[in-house]
Amino acid sequence: MTSSSSFSITPPIIEFPKWGLLPKKETGVLNVLSKHPEYDGRGVVIAIFDSGVDPGAAGLQVTSDGKPKVIERYDCGGAGDVDTSTVVKVDDTNHITGLSGRKLKIPTSWKNPTGDFHIGLKNVYELYPKLLQERIQKERKEKLWDPSHRKAQAEAQKNLQNFIQKHADAKNLSRENKLLKEELESMVESLNNLEKKFNCHDLGPAYDVVVFHNGDYWCACVDTTETGDLAACHVLGEYNVTRDFTSLTPADQFNFSINVYEEGNVLELVGLCSSHGTHVASIAAAYFPDEPEKNGVAPGAQIISLCIGKCPPFWWSG
Repeated sequence: MTSSSSFSITPPIIEFPKWGLLPKKETGVLNVLSKHPEYDGRGVVIAIFDSGVDPGAAGLQVTSDGKPKVIERYDCGGAGDVDTSTVVKVDDTNHITGLSGRKLKIPTSWKNPTGDFHIGLKNVYELYPKLLQERIQKERKEKLWDPSHRKAQAEAQKNLQNFIQKHADAKNLSRENKLLKEELESMVESLNNLEKKFNCHDLGPAYDVVVFHNGDYWCACVDTTETGDLAACHVLGEYNVTRDFTSLTPADQFNFSINVYEEGNVLELVGLCSSHGTHVASIAAAYFPDEPEKNGVAPGAQIISLCIGKCPPFWWSG
């Protein structure tokens, strides 16, 4: 008697060769560090002229000797600039009116000795990298456009089909019915064409921004709620003073920080236009205390991020 059975053998899981991410041995880095462990970039500041460095990236939090890793961030392309030269004060209900026309509620917890608030308005699509903008547009279309538009398309198609069924003899239509049929057909065609043009006409959210001085340094708040509920939004201090950064919204996960110029009249929202600059900074100076094989060439060095363009062709062309 013979019997046979089928079975499969699960191949062993091979750990990713992290040591191979950066050729430190081939470039002599390991040899230098083995002889001089302290020659790891300590005391050195590296300026990264690229697409921007993400301050929230793993490995870019601290240096090997415990100092902040990304110490300054600038948007050299101007995409993040906001004119905040308009100055207002709160009314009796602790509100100000933003440039969008929305009423903005100033939280009582905010410290502002002068009582002056600089206000501006920013279209968020000016900040987003191309792929992020496309994703957000897709999500906005599905949430804000599709439900009502598809309902209108279905209603228009239904009206046209009802007309066709009711007037089976299309050759003998009266003048009025011919005009009505053309109108129904035009409605269906127009709605179908609009479906393809949403992204062309979606200008994106426009956020009110508020800048004020808390007595020690400049602060800024971006009203990502679009309702004036500033208490639900983050307040950031100047990056080179506070190292503050946050995501604009949970949906975009777009980390940004701020700089303020001209006594509060210009706000700079500093993001990044792709992941390339973060990649470059990690090769140069990433530091992973528990995974040294993932470290960059100089894990003790600090980073200054200089974003030199919004779109890859600008900074990639050199």
